[in-house]
Amino acid sequence: MKRSRPLALLALALAAAPVPGIAQSVADMGLPDAPKSDGAANNRPEGPDAEARRKALNQEQAQAAQAQVEDFNARQRAREATIATETARQEREQAAFGEAVRQHETAVRDYEAARAQWEASNPYCKRNDPVKCPR
Repeated sequence: MKRSRPLALLALALAAAPVPGIAQSVADMGLPDAPKSDGAANNRPEGPDAEARRKALNQEQAQAAQAQVEDFNARQRAREATIATETARQEREQAAFGEAVRQHETAVRDYEAARAQWEASNPYCKRNDPVKCPR
């Protein structure tokens, strides 16, 4: 118990200590500078070329979004078709399994009835009499 407190303090000190080389400025990282906030005018493109460019970019983005929606809808339909196919397969397999179980139970009942009839007609076999039991 006495040893764990200094270890915890050491771990806390190491976690809080700055590591040289990790802290870099935006310029060192090669990232673009943040836009200067001169108000709303800096965020708006200026001139007719900028407006046409904005409209073209908006149109391109709208087309990309429409393509994504169509792709999603196609994938959704394919998923639903796959689920329906899998459900139908499982139902067929369940029906086949049920039929196999019914056939097995019928065969077991037929065997037990035949065995009971044989034992009734051959009481010597039930008594393990090897001379009189027809095997």
